[in-house]
Amino acid sequence: MPEEIKILNLADVQEYMEEVSRWLWLEWAKADGYSLEEIVYRTRYASQRDTVPQMLVAVIGDKPVGVVSLWLNDAKTRQDLSPWMATLYVKDEYRNLHIGQRLQAASIEAVRALKRYPCLYLITKLENYYEKIGWKFVDRIPVGEGATEKVYRYDL
Repeated sequence: MPEEIKILNLADVQEYMEEVSRWLWLEWAKADGYSLEEIVYRTRYASQRDTVPQMLVAVIGDKPVGVVSLWLNDAKTRQDLSPWMATLYVKDEYRNLHIGQRLQAASIEAVRALKRYPCLYLITKLENYYEKIGWKFVDRIPVGEGATEKVYRYDL
């Protein structure tokens, strides 16, 4: 097992901003035509405390190894639902250490601490991952070109 895994608010460890932004860009945004600069800007804006949006980073020693975001919305077709857990990402070499589950739990606790929202949502293509810690299926929604993705809710 590696050193202790800490979950920190990105607003408090801005030295990881560029690296986290690069992960998000490579994993999701580059294919959608966004520049790295746009993602750095978005990441900086989303790095807040005590509100949504915010971003949480998993850190081992002095290395960031994963990230998750909390956004007001992550599904164009479901603007009625908020807030959302998004961009759950763990670097390949740190997968299977339950870091994704730790980031999920930290997201849930961060939103619960705000005392403003009854639940948290997410959208995913994954099967049988989020159910493991209590997410409940809500709907299958269109995401373009005939594709659909699943929406889940976590009651706070």
